[in-house]
Amino acid sequence: MTLDSRLATVVDAARSKKAFRIRLLDVKDIASFTDTFAFMSGGSDRQNRAIAEAIEDALKLADGERPISREGEANGNWVLLDFGNLVVHVMDEETRRHYNLEELWNAGRELELPAELHPASDARP
Repeated sequence: MTLDSRLATVVDAARSKKAFRIRLLDVKDIASFTDTFAFMSGGSDRQNRAIAEAIEDALKLADGERPISREGEANGNWVLLDFGNLVVHVMDEETRRHYNLEELWNAGRELELPAELHPASDARP
């Protein structure tokens, strides 16, 4: 499945703030409340907040789109942006492993990410 421009905007914004382990899951056939989950990691609470802010700003600039809700900014280990048919999860690795949402929604279809324009030389595992 190819990536639409909205999801490409999300991925590009996340990459601009050095998000890693980015995954997109199409869950519209198995979830009643959203069509797509975006999962990504940051190396710190501050980075997680910066990634979430970059995504929010990019979608606002591209379409004037704002999240319905935004949660987790105070703590920063898990920032959630709910755009209705797209839910973005920005987590630190410990939180991501603990909640393991990707396994919970593994019946969803993995969407292929666009190639990085400028691959980072220090990509994380």
